[in-house]
Amino acid sequence: MKRVMCKDGKERAFLNIAIFAKKQPQTFGDRTYTHFVSCAPKAEEREEGVNYIMGDLETRVSKPKTPTTDTVANAPGYAPNEKPDLPF
Repeated sequence: MKRVMCKDGKERAFLNIAIFAKKQPQTFGDRTYTHFVSCAPKAEEREEGVNYIMGDLETRVSKPKTPTTDTVANAPGYAPNEKPDLPF
């Protein structure tokens, strides 16, 4: 970790990390880990025999944000042929 005095006058701590892809994905239970996070100290700060791996990461696929026709048709209160009961 490195402490730095920022332009706004506050002191903050920073950690230099790197993310690497694994050669072989690892599966634990229902999760598959494809990458890992490692602390990336400068060459002169590294110690022989020390493991700098901080943790594993899994790849996630984001769900679409726009509704599909199936989700709209199955939404509660959806009636395509009904006229809305609005006062205007």
